Amino acid sequence: MLCIRCICSRNIQTGSLKEMKKENASLYWTVALFLALSTICVTANKLYRSYNVEAGIAGVADDKCEVAYRQCKAINVQLSASPGLLVPNTKIGEVYGTADYTLSFDITPTGTINDYGSILHFTTDNNCCNFGQRSPAIWFHQGTTRLYVAIGDSTDGNWRLDTDALPLNVRTKITLECKGKNVKLTVGAKVYTATQPTYRFAGNLVVYAGDPWYPPAKAVISNLLYKILPPAEANAAVTSQRRYMSNLQ
Repeated sequence: MLCIRCICSRNIQTGSLKEMKKENASLYWTVALFLALSTICVTANKLYRSYNVEAGIAGVADDKCEVAYRQCKAINVQLSASPGLLVPNTKIGEVYGTADYTLSFDITPTGTINDYGSILHFTTDNNCCNFGQRSPAIWFHQGTTRLYVAIGDSTDGNWRLDTDALPLNVRTKITLECKGKNVKLTVGAKVYTATQPTYRFAGNLVVYAGDPWYPPAKAVISNLLYKILPPAEANAAVTSQRRYMSNLQ
């Protein structure tokens, strides 16, 4: 249930909505807006739960996830990765991940190694390839600065995108946006898009910047941000409600 706590500075006398508007137009629109926003929150929460239940995603009833969507806003998690060279087996935090999210960070490659170079790894408990173990996980390919971006789903725990090589000793902004079946990876000025076959993991994740299973990439990362997004269905409901309120005015 969505709990709504409202404190009014005056008593509202009984009567029709029309009479309330005549008495105090400001109070009327305040109440109307509050009720509309409450409707949006309820709709977004129901749609989010329905989306995950239909997909068969476990853990959607977790309190952290429920609270986030009751508030009808995204969660921004600034992870504790200090700017500097990546170090192996470095846990930088824990997040409650959802199927729809944005991950962004800056990276400056300083060299290459003869193995996959670990950059970031969001995992339930291990390297690969059970559901949730690469949600996502990012490396440089062997001997190059091409990105290997694994975004596991329910049928392929290592479903991924690859990129062109990043320039050495130049800071590049990376943004990964996963929303519904749409996946968009922005690397500097270049954009890679793909359609993911099935749904992604939702649940508790441990985050490494330099994971325990591969040597760290020769790179410096900074400005690491993980942002939970409401599902596409909830966004459509919010847009529709905004148009409705605009028409009322």
